Amino acid sequence: MKKPEIIDLIKKILRKQSSEDEVREVDHRLLDAYHDTTWDEGKFGPAENIEKQIKLNVEQLIQAEAGNTKKTSIFLRYLPYAASLLLAVSSIAGYYFFKGRKADLQATNQQAYLNPGTEKASLKNSDGSSLDLQQQQVGDTVPFGKLLFKIDQEGIISYQAKTGKKDMEAQLVTLATPKGGKYQINLEDGTKVWLNAESSLIFPEHFAADRRLVQVKGEAYFEVAESKHKPFIVAGNGFGIRVLGTKFNVSDRDNLHVAKVALLQGSVRLTSKTGQTMLKPGERAKISTSGVQIDQFDAESEIAWKNNYFIYKDENIKTIMADVAQWYDAEVIFQGNDWDDVNLKMKVSRRENIEEILSLLELTKSIKFKVVERRIYVTKR
Repeated sequence: MKKPEIIDLIKKILRKQSSEDEVREVDHRLLDAYHDTTWDEGKFGPAENIEKQIKLNVEQLIQAEAGNTKKTSIFLRYLPYAASLLLAVSSIAGYYFFKGRKADLQATNQQAYLNPGTEKASLKNSDGSSLDLQQQQVGDTVPFGKLLFKIDQEGIISYQAKTGKKDMEAQLVTLATPKGGKYQINLEDGTKVWLNAESSLIFPEHFAADRRLVQVKGEAYFEVAESKHKPFIVAGNGFGIRVLGTKFNVSDRDNLHVAKVALLQGSVRLTSKTGQTMLKPGERAKISTSGVQIDQFDAESEIAWKNNYFIYKDENIKTIMADVAQWYDAEVIFQGNDWDDVNLKMKVSRRENIEEILSLLELTKSIKFKVVERRIYVTKR
């Protein structure tokens, strides 16, 4: 098989248009060629850097040919083969075949500064003592206050009372995530809570006999364990949520001036300064000083952060970049005016490096970025 034919087949595979025989043929040829090829590092640089760039360029090529601005699914199994192909035929065509349009990003020590977020958080007691959970290992049981916290998995903790008995007076404990942090806690009643970056959950060492009360700031996703005689209450800034057993997302960020409660399953009773509102699955309440507005929401987009994705189906660039800044611990600076009408689509893992995220957004041909240390400058094309 000639190399141009392999290139054509690679493109068919990435577009999911190939037969099983074609896939097998490419698999064998590319892997054989990859293992037989000596990479000229002095001429082309470190191989791992080229492979990373190849992955990005292949995605950009396919998206451009698809004629849309949203992220086209890339079949990860075949991306290494595409990179291998570029390495194997470098002596003939170099690695420029898939170079495509290179993102116009100018970065200063970018890798060292803007890394994606990780599972990190801290615990704080009423007396001011604190515990950095990132310093603990999976399987560790750590005493903190009157509780024993266990690191169940990376980024997931549960707890129990040290003595197995509950004191009459329960102290408050705060679980908080920084910028670029995310964490999950399993409460004593079986309720699971995921915290997004720059968020906190305040909970008692043990729940009262008649209710389960917690406080939230930032963004959190709840899967509440059902208890018919012991309602679960979430207190926010100027609002409260009362449930028995349900799944919902709460976003209450200071910079947005609007709190949101999105119900995925069950029912909740929302209490605010303007009265009470019952939500049904698929409904989202937007709470502001002017009152409560109810609308419908897209569940995949609403809780994408919990599943480690950025998903936007028609979202303003300011909202998108606020999320990016929070996860990559960056500062975003918009240059120029009239950004309110710039809405974009994107779906990408939050584990990707910042170049991947910004390059995908640049495919819209409407914006461009410049990265300098911790700052991301956004301008219109």
